[in-house]
Amino acid sequence: MSLSENQENVQPLISVAICTHNRADRLILALDGLIKQSLASQNFEVLIIDNASQDNTQEIGDRYQEKYSNFRYIYEPVLGLSKARNSALNQAKAKYIAYLDDDAIPSEEWLESILDSFTTVEPSPVCVGGPIYGLWEIPKPDWIDRSMEDFFTVLDYGSKPKWFKTNKFPYGANMTYRKESLKSVGGFNEKLGRKGKKLLSQEELLLNIILEQQGGKFYYNPKAFVQHWVPKERINAEWLLSRSYWQGRSDAIADKVIGKPLYYQYQESLSNLLNLKRVIAQLWPQKKVRLTTRSRIWRSWGYFVEVWLNK
Repeated sequence: MSLSENQENVQPLISVAICTHNRADRLILALDGLIKQSLASQNFEVLIIDNASQDNTQEIGDRYQEKYSNFRYIYEPVLGLSKARNSALNQAKAKYIAYLDDDAIPSEEWLESILDSFTTVEPSPVCVGGPIYGLWEIPKPDWIDRSMEDFFTVLDYGSKPKWFKTNKFPYGANMTYRKESLKSVGGFNEKLGRKGKKLLSQEELLLNIILEQQGGKFYYNPKAFVQHWVPKERINAEWLLSRSYWQGRSDAIADKVIGKPLYYQYQESLSNLLNLKRVIAQLWPQKKVRLTTRSRIWRSWGYFVEVWLNK
């Protein structure tokens, strides 16, 4: 039996899912980061989920699949990040499934650190996440403070391992679940999540809230870090406001899914949108204050649109 055939027969300890859409240039860097993992290659598999890409993603996926026996290329024709993540969930062979963004680069000890948390921490976590450091294509402007970094998928809870606080969870660029726990709640809600240029989100939050309500605990391991690309096209007020608007729409869809009474959704949409303090803050001399409050206005507007105009 050849070495490659022997590796194919070994059950991996952890599955890595990279869901990608038209981002072949960054995908290569993420895949190269997985090749350099300290964990032996026979102990993990990599699922490249091509979500209806129109660039040369398939060419890259085929190339890595042919060269590395633990890499698999899978085409998912239905556009949507949640759909792609669920496809990975259904294809994964291992006990744990790690989701890595296609524009993120994992540290060399990423997988080894994740497995260490699952096997040594008590009680055993339902999900493990780590820091997400921004790889800013241009210098980060002063108006992006810690509260705004969430919109750019940046997360840093310090250098010590710990449990995430209640209602605080890992971000999608770097999160690993027990596969059976994820399957038991039906995976990711496909009404939410990125779909092309629509910046819908909250599918992770909705999922994590359900898992937490069922007693699941979320663990932070600082050694399991990744670097996440922040392109210059996003580092401006226009993108931030668009992201905020879609966050508001995502909030409203999530509220509908969890069964929040429509009356309260109407009430919340109006009270947030008619917040005079945020309007007055647009006269403030500091750009950071103006943008922070304006992003909240746009988030409220997105919520209003979803509740009132998209029934």
